[in-house]
Amino acid sequence: MRLDTGADVTLLSHKDWIAMGRPKLLPPLFKLKSANNKEINVRGRFKCVFTIDGRQGRGTSHVADTSSLLGLDWIAQVEPLFHRLIGSITCNAISASTLTAVRTSLTARLQKQFPAVFAQGLGCCTKSKASLKLKPDATPVFQIARPVPYAVQPRITQELDRLVAVKVLTPVEHSEWAAPVVVVQKKNGTIRLCADFSTVLNDALEQHQHPLPTPDDIFAKLNGGKYFSQLDLAEVYLQMEVDEESRLLLTINTHRGLYRLNRSPFGVKAAPAIFQQQMDTLTAGLDGTAAYLDDIVVTGKTIDEHNARLEAVFKKIQDFGFRLRLEK
Repeated sequence: MRLDTGADVTLLSHKDWIAMGRPKLLPPLFKLKSANNKEINVRGRFKCVFTIDGRQGRGTSHVADTSSLLGLDWIAQVEPLFHRLIGSITCNAISASTLTAVRTSLTARLQKQFPAVFAQGLGCCTKSKASLKLKPDATPVFQIARPVPYAVQPRITQELDRLVAVKVLTPVEHSEWAAPVVVVQKKNGTIRLCADFSTVLNDALEQHQHPLPTPDDIFAKLNGGKYFSQLDLAEVYLQMEVDEESRLLLTINTHRGLYRLNRSPFGVKAAPAIFQQQMDTLTAGLDGTAAYLDDIVVTGKTIDEHNARLEAVFKKIQDFGFRLRLEK
């Protein structure tokens, strides 16, 4: 991957994307142009963890019909490399050091003004709860717990206890519906418990009828912007409760027994459309703002306009009870 201090974002060639195993792509958020002002064909984007010079960061890679380029969005997370380059980097006629100072000052101000948005722990949507609808001919299915190695059980137990403590899970003694869990190993050594609703429950659910935005929808909302901020909601689906009736469908079967989900879990087919509807409500009437699931992008033609719009978005996020990842 070639380093390019003139690139605002990191690009991955289509060929390299295929070589990586074709990670699932989200729709592109921006129209990108090359240094000679020619539009770059962007096929999509995906989030990833990267390592540069032994330093790890989190970022978005934009898959495009061009060569792979390491852009400023990743470079800025690798301090030794960033400091070596910062003296010569410019963007929109403003030095990178000035942009970094503006961003640091703005983040500090937003943290002070909207502390709830940056608080530790899960947020919880205050406006509505998710509701799942069964098909008329749906019948309950109870699936047994999948066996897990004894060596992993203590870590699963610890994660179950954590989710109970933050009120994501509630232990129950009986349920007509039950799904097994899949244990996913994270790169940092921790685990994630994922309910496997891929067949039985998802087949029994009606789809939530709310459209996801198309790239053209997003481009139209961000058209004309020069300065951008991307916000990322932490553990997005778990920030939304489900109603009491829907909770009866969301039981997981583990080596420790049954647990009922109180929040909207990843893997339920209706969850993306339900959450997108909330995000569309949140961003309604906000100029220069577009949302796609857990990503919110805010833009402005000037820094002042961008900052004013960003503050308006933060007011809405706080009002809705959501929380953000600080690193974004």
